[in-house]
Amino acid sequence: MTTLSRQISRGAVFGLLAVSTLTIGGLVVPAAAQTEVTFTRDVAPIIFQNCVSCHRPGQTAPMPLRSYDEVRPWARGIKDKVVSGEMPPWFADARHGFFKNDLRLEQQEIDTIAQWVDAGAPQGAPSDLPELPTFTDGWQLGEPDLIVTLDEVTVPAVCEGNAEGSGGLRSGRLNPAGVAEGGSSGAGCVGGDYYPDLNHTLDIPEQRWIRAIEVKPSNRAVTHHSVIFTTGGAAQGASRSGFFDVLAVWSVGTNPHEFPEGSGRWVYPGQTWNINAHYHPNGEVATDRTEIGLYWGEGEIQKEVVAALAGTVGFEIPAHASNHQIRSSYIIDQDVNVISYFPHGHVRMTDMDLIANYPNGEKRSLINVPEYDFDWQLFYYPEQAVPLPAGTRLDIIAHYDNSAANPNNPDPNRAVGFGLETVDEMMFNIIEFVADEGVSPTPATDESRRDALLASLPSGSAFSVALPFSMPFSPATNLPTVLHLPKGGEGTWYIPMRGELMVFPAENVTWDGNAYQFDMKLRLGPMSSDLVVSGEVDADGAIQGTFEAQGNSLSPLQAFEGALAGAGN
Repeated sequence: MTTLSRQISRGAVFGLLAVSTLTIGGLVVPAAAQTEVTFTRDVAPIIFQNCVSCHRPGQTAPMPLRSYDEVRPWARGIKDKVVSGEMPPWFADARHGFFKNDLRLEQQEIDTIAQWVDAGAPQGAPSDLPELPTFTDGWQLGEPDLIVTLDEVTVPAVCEGNAEGSGGLRSGRLNPAGVAEGGSSGAGCVGGDYYPDLNHTLDIPEQRWIRAIEVKPSNRAVTHHSVIFTTGGAAQGASRSGFFDVLAVWSVGTNPHEFPEGSGRWVYPGQTWNINAHYHPNGEVATDRTEIGLYWGEGEIQKEVVAALAGTVGFEIPAHASNHQIRSSYIIDQDVNVISYFPHGHVRMTDMDLIANYPNGEKRSLINVPEYDFDWQLFYYPEQAVPLPAGTRLDIIAHYDNSAANPNNPDPNRAVGFGLETVDEMMFNIIEFVADEGVSPTPATDESRRDALLASLPSGSAFSVALPFSMPFSPATNLPTVLHLPKGGEGTWYIPMRGELMVFPAENVTWDGNAYQFDMKLRLGPMSSDLVVSGEVDADGAIQGTFEAQGNSLSPLQAFEGALAGAGN
């Protein structure tokens, strides 16, 4: 339901109360002052419209709220939740953009619920009760044109994994008690949660575009989320579009994904889907068979939707840190229009802000989530597509609480890095966009992103560096990186990797004439290197440098050379 239709329906509920009056002794008295607020006439329309989609049997909410008898025992708790803003769940700061799917109640609705509870929660006349909405228990968008059925997942009753993150116990075997035990299969238990190894190869005769996609778990009682990456996937980098592509997400609170009129996504014969699935064992062995419904578009596609993963895997959150900041960036290398955001972290993330730095020097927060909640992961759809011109740099800033004061923290004594499990952390904002002109965005490359990034940074301090990089058992490669190294303040090294832009702060920068030195902590999953980087900048803007690993760490980075952006380069 759009914001406009919600406002219209709310007007139908509250409009009569606002304009109906009664004259008593020459005084005009509002009708709302004449009668008490009742459930059937005043509260039920709010509950039915905003709450029962989740608060009904078979859904994720803990109690049904379909009738007075079901609502009345929870009346005071409902008041507390709506007055505090905890319910309905919505986490985007209203000062930074308007969204089609804003779930917040109007203040008038909140006041009505509070007045009803304070008056003793009277029922009212049964004849005033509106009809209970009808819900489709199957496909919310109707029968799909193609249903993809994933392999059945057996979720153990108990996961006896540890809290050590991605290096923890991985197993697909269950003992007779339904407890997952050690093994070597792709599925596994970590931190008490279950992560199956799921993938699918799409079997269709020809390329098609989809106008909508719906992910439907069969057992929502144990399913936390599923993220579907297209060809290349989470472990293998960018898809054929040149972007780190996410096809769909299902989690608590997300709705089926319908693209704007005439817009959609391409799917291909033989396209590989890698599914990052996450289950919560609940004490009993359970099964889930997730289905994915595709809805074909008709005619020619007008705009291809592309999803990019803006964020970083290069971080480490110290043990006991209560407000640790992680920064990342994403560069827009062509004119685009953003249609959705999906901020994502795990149980230690407390907030995330996405800031656009426009080529003209202006800055704007596109979406700020000041109180992130891992249990409620939502897409945010702007009322109007957000234009981002080429050269716009998106800065993502998030904070994490790894202290004992965080009630959701599984282990405050452990430093935490990137990982797929809940006990690890993530720092991403999935951004869906379309090209400003033409049907499809131009496939992005590391080089096109590098050039746009150089143009977005202050002149005289940004260097283009072809960085030799090597990993064990992999051939060395030259990465087209950008080093921002100002004469005053901290710097940043931007390193493209697998379709993402890794951001590593250059700390403790010192200059002695044209010679420089700084510290850099390189965090790439299990690889952790503390480096001292030093070198010189020549009069013509050429830069050279070397890396020196500290302590017992090793450096995958070699000596490098580069050139100052704009210095005839």
